[in-house]
Amino acid sequence: MTLSIVIVSYNVRDFLEQCLKSVIKSSLGIKAEIFVVDNNSADGTIPMLRTKFSSHPEIDIHLILNQENLGFARANNQALKRCKGRYILVLNPDTLLSEDTLRKMIEFMEKPESKQIGASGCKLLNADGTFQLSCRRSFPSPEVSLYKLLGLSSLFPKSPRFAQYNLTFLSENETYEIDALMGAFMFLRREVLETVGLFDETFFMYGEDLDWCYRIKKGGWKIVYFHETQIIHYKGESTKKQSFNYVLQFYEAMLIFVKKYYNSSSWFVFILTLGIYLRASLSVVKRILDSLFFPILDAFFLTLSIVIGFFIKFYVLKHSGYPEEFLLIVLPSYLAVWMMCFLSFGVYRASKIWALKTLWLALFAGFILSSSITFFFNQFAFSRIGLATSFILALFFLSSWRLIAKLGSAQKSGSGGLLKRAAIFGTSEKALTLFDRMNQLPTPRSRVVGFISSEPLISFDALADFETKIQRLGKEAPPLLGSKNQLKEVVRVNKISEILITPSSVSNTEILTLISQLKDSSLDFRFVSEDLDVIISKGSIDPLSPEPLSSLGQEIGMQSIEYNLLRPESRFTKRLFDLMIFPLVLILSPLIWLRGRKDIFIKLWFVFTGRMTFVGASHSVQMSSKNGLYVGKEGVWTLSKLSGKTGDQAENTDVYYAKNSTRFLDLEILFKSILLNE
Repeated sequence: MTLSIVIVSYNVRDFLEQCLKSVIKSSLGIKAEIFVVDNNSADGTIPMLRTKFSSHPEIDIHLILNQENLGFARANNQALKRCKGRYILVLNPDTLLSEDTLRKMIEFMEKPESKQIGASGCKLLNADGTFQLSCRRSFPSPEVSLYKLLGLSSLFPKSPRFAQYNLTFLSENETYEIDALMGAFMFLRREVLETVGLFDETFFMYGEDLDWCYRIKKGGWKIVYFHETQIIHYKGESTKKQSFNYVLQFYEAMLIFVKKYYNSSSWFVFILTLGIYLRASLSVVKRILDSLFFPILDAFFLTLSIVIGFFIKFYVLKHSGYPEEFLLIVLPSYLAVWMMCFLSFGVYRASKIWALKTLWLALFAGFILSSSITFFFNQFAFSRIGLATSFILALFFLSSWRLIAKLGSAQKSGSGGLLKRAAIFGTSEKALTLFDRMNQLPTPRSRVVGFISSEPLISFDALADFETKIQRLGKEAPPLLGSKNQLKEVVRVNKISEILITPSSVSNTEILTLISQLKDSSLDFRFVSEDLDVIISKGSIDPLSPEPLSSLGQEIGMQSIEYNLLRPESRFTKRLFDLMIFPLVLILSPLIWLRGRKDIFIKLWFVFTGRMTFVGASHSVQMSSKNGLYVGKEGVWTLSKLSGKTGDQAENTDVYYAKNSTRFLDLEILFKSILLNE
């Protein structure tokens, strides 16, 4: 075997497919093998690999499909242990090889003068054709790092002294020895692997390539930048979809490397550690500010609305200007009330950030609350007309910027920008029929971006069955994104805002389990009836059919499934309810104790500290966490106990309560339980 190629992928399906095609094309005439290690991708990578690259007539392709994200170093090592080639190429999935890349790299490494070259890399280009500076680097010694941190390498890019980090003083069109290569393309001899060893698995992602190069150089081998062939590297595509943990892992990797090789220089470790933490802190602040963009913008327009709303009162009628107590107390109070209402109504949930109906309800609730407060604090009741004007202005400003932003997003991303991104849960015939019918609608509200298998893992048989159904459909359908065990990742990576659950694909208990897993993701679940007439859930029906409403059998109606206790605002109001009702239960506690509830005083303490709730789930369900269900906190009183249910019936009753929980239902259960001594 001449060449072994190792590619680790994670949620870069389209890039990986193009990469593999270019690798196969570049390896023609070379006895080669390809190892693809997938770290549990949730974007349809696994079905794509099994369908298109499970075998090939001209090259051996080995698929290693992990059930979790093992990180770059560990995943590469899985394949490196099995490589048989004289040469080994570690390659990123977001690359595109030239037809001559592999042949030229082998020819270069086999030259007599190249015997001491242990690893080499070629020219890496960005997508726009510009040279990628990071494909050739120096080790981050104290001097090199200091110039980089001070920005001197950017100020003097042609200086051999200051520009050592990315070697910008050297020509990109010459071949020369360097310290380190980028992990996107590392071509090395098998002897190097046998003497130096595998990647250091201490590095989860980032830094492992630098560490490997350091050990290769330390082992007496040369590392060379070879300019006579080139590839495209869509830098960062593998990490664009990652969570914030990967930003932290980048800085952690830098610290691991510094402490591993430069620990003798304590002042350097201190300065570099300080610089790394500073950069990491700035990244954290930027992420936080990005996540607070919508609330900050809303707060600005709310403040503007209140200031303009009371302008007539203070400037036109009184000619006195804004009083101090208005600016210091009243304006912040109105702003706080409205922002609290926004949070309670879930305005900033991903699925509702553009929903004007939710925004208007929250604004109206804030207006009513603010108006009510002035009845109790007359000294701050400056003008209800001013408050009403502020409300109308807020409606206009907050609705307008959302519409403008959404239209701008639609224009930038294409016609699908105004549509919700949906996934269909299930791969049955009815799932495909649902997709087909949704495609026929003249004004759809959702765009189906893929399917999710209801099985824990996607087997070859299940994938083949799905492909057969798509072919019978006679049109191009979106891919199979992943399995139900990958639900969180599928939703995050593919930016799914709603999941459509097809008939017979999942039981009611499993539905609650799925929603429990994603209770903090602001995701809408929508359930389709058996005959595809209607999607059953709470809320009003949204008809999605080209047929008139009178023809119900021909339409698909959609509603959002949302278990009440999974809504953040519901949990907030439930906690508020416990605290408000606490004094009453405390007064009744001696009577409750005399009637047999000897544990009432301990339970009262648990409720006060938030460990329990007055009305909630039965103890057995909470302790067992059966099926991963979330049905609320353990309750002092429960619907299952009140109705005399035990065992599985108690669990089903708890599920019913989680779905239909309201504060009025809590009051009913509470007083009936006390009166009936339950």
